[in-house]
Amino acid sequence: MKQIRKKVLFSVCLFLLMGCKAENTPEDKSEWAFAKYLTLSKAHDAESNTTYYLTRIKHKDDRGNVIKLRTQFANRPEGETARTFAIRNKTAVTINGSQGLDDLPDNQRQPAGVQIIDGEIIQDLNTTAYTLGIKDNNELLAYAPGTEAQDILDDGTNTALTAFYPLIENYEWVSDEVLAIRGNSAVKHPRQVIAQFDNLDLLIFSCGGRGFDGDGMTAKEMMKILKELGVKFAFNLDGGGSTSTVIKDQLITKKIDNNGTRERLRPNFLYVMEDN
Repeated sequence: MKQIRKKVLFSVCLFLLMGCKAENTPEDKSEWAFAKYLTLSKAHDAESNTTYYLTRIKHKDDRGNVIKLRTQFANRPEGETARTFAIRNKTAVTINGSQGLDDLPDNQRQPAGVQIIDGEIIQDLNTTAYTLGIKDNNELLAYAPGTEAQDILDDGTNTALTAFYPLIENYEWVSDEVLAIRGNSAVKHPRQVIAQFDNLDLLIFSCGGRGFDGDGMTAKEMMKILKELGVKFAFNLDGGGSTSTVIKDQLITKKIDNNGTRERLRPNFLYVMEDN
């Protein structure tokens, strides 16, 4: 695996992420302070013929504050792109979150299932998918389909959003029955995963597909890589053309829609801020 950066001058970030060499120049005015909490890498999986990106985020900053994983809705009914959300909110890292509800007008997007933000139930819709919970200390866990928002709050989880399903729990693959809740787990797609190590560091796994950065991966192809990386927990978020990872204001994943030219509008996002 090619290490891209532990400390990055943001002005050359994109070149490094694309695997190009770059040297510090007089034009590089200042170092992005948050970069010391990130480790970015890029690799190609020969078995699936797919390139993937790993974004590791430390659990705490130098002051001992948890680098909180948060969720928020788009600011428009039609949704917004991950990059627009990142720029508007000045986030350090932003990724797509929930899948959207079906059968809505083209100019409306609404996330599926349960949505809890900072202890407030924003939405509590029936869903056949799992819900990702985020504890106040950033610990991630999965709630089974049918778990109501109030039950999640009663479990001490103040942030949650419905997405697809867990891939790894307590270091082990989930069962085929868990993967079967969505019919596409065995189909190659671009995919987005939020994972966590035992020390509560976060890991974002983003892979290409549909001819952009490769063929795409099945759930089990990702699970194999994630298990080798030693994560304790991993959860499959919305994927396909929705797969978007933004570092500061740079989209590091490939665009998929409209022959690779358009970023997809999404209803909500997961993100971390520079100042916690």
